[in-house]
Amino acid sequence: MKRSAAKHAPVFDDEEFVARYASKHIGMARRFAKEYARKLREKGFSSGRILDAGCGFGETLIRLATKFPQAECMGIDLSEPLLEIAGRNCDKAGAAARVEFKKADVQEIPFPDNHFDVLLNINMAHLVTDPIKMFNEMERVLRPEGNLFVVDIRRSWIGYLEKEFRAAMTVEEAMQLLERANIREGQLTSGFLWWRYEA
Repeated sequence: MKRSAAKHAPVFDDEEFVARYASKHIGMARRFAKEYARKLREKGFSSGRILDAGCGFGETLIRLATKFPQAECMGIDLSEPLLEIAGRNCDKAGAAARVEFKKADVQEIPFPDNHFDVLLNINMAHLVTDPIKMFNEMERVLRPEGNLFVVDIRRSWIGYLEKEFRAAMTVEEAMQLLERANIREGQLTSGFLWWRYEA
């Protein structure tokens, strides 16, 4: 199956679509938060700076903030409607003092080198114009000993059933991009719906 364009614009600006998207994906975001919290605890993480690059409606980051109360959490995204939902949900969770959401491009991350201890990038690689530039920016702002979690949907036969998966990369395409990027050595794994890169 050839890769096709995404069924929606890379920046989610339609408020009705955004509301449906957030409602549909909240369970997934919570599962990622639970998984990443477990992995970070196993690595001994308890405090530091966490960046969710492409944070969407913010649920994964908000959940991590509640699990790591000594961490400073930042989420960036280009979608103003998604960031508005993230801000409201953050207030409801009582995490506004430690979580900040900012409109910014994952391909030009507005933070200094070696600034973050943890970096998340969830379901962004198939949406951005230049994933290699995004990966390079992620590497730049992540400390050498930092934890990196990248996950994206993968293109496979499921694209015949769900059009969005046609816009995704295959595992082989993702590997080629990661090899071309200036990103730390990590482990690429794949499952039925996803590919992951963790370091």
